[in-house]
Amino acid sequence: MNTDKITQEITLYREIGKLLKDIRKRARLTQKDVGIRLGFSQKSGRVYVSRLERGLIENPSLWLILEFLNICEKPWPAFFEKLASIYFMKKHDKIMAQIPSTKYYKKIDRDVAKFTHSIETKFSEKQKIKPLTQDKKEQMTVQFAKHRVNIEPIEQEITKLLGETQVPIILNQFYKAFAREYYSLLRKTSVSSVSSVTNQRLNQIQDKWIKKGLQPEFLEKVKEIVVRYISAQHNPDI
Repeated sequence: MNTDKITQEITLYREIGKLLKDIRKRARLTQKDVGIRLGFSQKSGRVYVSRLERGLIENPSLWLILEFLNICEKPWPAFFEKLASIYFMKKHDKIMAQIPSTKYYKKIDRDVAKFTHSIETKFSEKQKIKPLTQDKKEQMTVQFAKHRVNIEPIEQEITKLLGETQVPIILNQFYKAFAREYYSLLRKTSVSSVSSVTNQRLNQIQDKWIKKGLQPEFLEKVKEIVVRYISAQHNPDI
């Protein structure tokens, strides 16, 4: 077993213990009270519940947890929903720790959380033949997070541009969607050496959004913003 997995399990036991301790206290029961009702003697029951609440009991059985909740008159669905929420946030914090700090952190934090949730639900349901591993899911989420860091200043500049030219605010998201598509394709190559195939695909993206009603002159300005930022990313000293 690798170190990361051991650390994750220890953290999980501690979180389970914290939740159970809070539930017991809310039920106004002592560790000895719960221990006795679990079938232990007074002394051993108090010691066992104390160790459980400190996360020192490895692999506490499902029966034990359910019985603990039953003794404290706590519905088990609420407990496991809370535990799942804590587990999700631990994974999310681990992802966010791998991306550069940014003044847009809260917005990116929210979008990454949505992506993490979708990769565990909708996206995962499509992986029937070869399910994604947890490492692969984390890798995809980190890539998405870094992408959001890169695209956010571009979107901010587009918002400013469209505001200055009085483009209807409802079209803001469409121009940003165009920018994301354009950026995603262009960032994989050097701006100064775009292949004919890539250039054709870039034109197809632009044509698609023109057909949807976006103005060619504004699309050109959005393209200029995207190209400038990608050039800066490829040549940070410029």
